[in-house]
Amino acid sequence: MNEFLHRFGAQVVRLNLTEKKMMVHAFRKGVVLGPFSESLIRNHLKTFAEIRRHAVAHIAAEEEFSEKRTCVVPARPRATGHPQTQRVHEATKEMKTPMKQQPYQPRKPNARGRGRDNASPRHNFVLELKDLIAIPNISERLKVPPKTDKRLRPNKNAWCEFHQAFGHPIRNCLALGHQLDELVKNGLLRDYLQEK
Repeated sequence: MNEFLHRFGAQVVRLNLTEKKMMVHAFRKGVVLGPFSESLIRNHLKTFAEIRRHAVAHIAAEEEFSEKRTCVVPARPRATGHPQTQRVHEATKEMKTPMKQQPYQPRKPNARGRGRDNASPRHNFVLELKDLIAIPNISERLKVPPKTDKRLRPNKNAWCEFHQAFGHPIRNCLALGHQLDELVKNGLLRDYLQEK
C-alpha cells in the first residue's frame, strides 16, 4: 500500500496533474479491493491530499496490527507422546502421482456379469437345468438363495427356476453356474454331462 501511494504520487508530479476529480478517481481504481478501498468509498474523499492523509493513517494502523499479531504468545505445543496429524490436503498432495494419458480402448466383453442373456451354458448336460436341479441328490448339494420379490436383472420376463424370481433365464444364472462348476470339478455330475 505504501509503495503504491509513493508510485502514484510520483506519477502525479511527473505528469503535472491538477484535476482533483481525475486524480481521486484514478487512485480509487488503482487500489486493490480490500478494507482500505472500502474506507475510501465510505469517506467520500475529494482531493488527493485527503486521500494521502487517509492512506498514511491506514498504513500506520496496519503496521500496528501486524506488530500485535507477531507479539501474540504462541499456543502451547502438543505433548510429544501424540504424533502431529498430517492435514488431508498435504497427505493427498504427496500421494498423488501424475496420470499417464492412454488412448481409449473399448472394454472387452466380460464372460461374467451383465450382458450374458444370450450366453450359452458352461456345461452341456443331458437334462435341462431346471430338471437337473430338481434331482434330490443334486438339489441337496446346492445352496439355494432365499426367495425374493425383487427383479434380479432388467429382463423382467425371464424366470429363473433356481432363484424362483424374474430377472434372468436359468441358463444365465451365475449363482447356479458357479455351484454346478464346483459339482462338475468334484465329479458329482459326471453321469449328467454330455460328451463333447
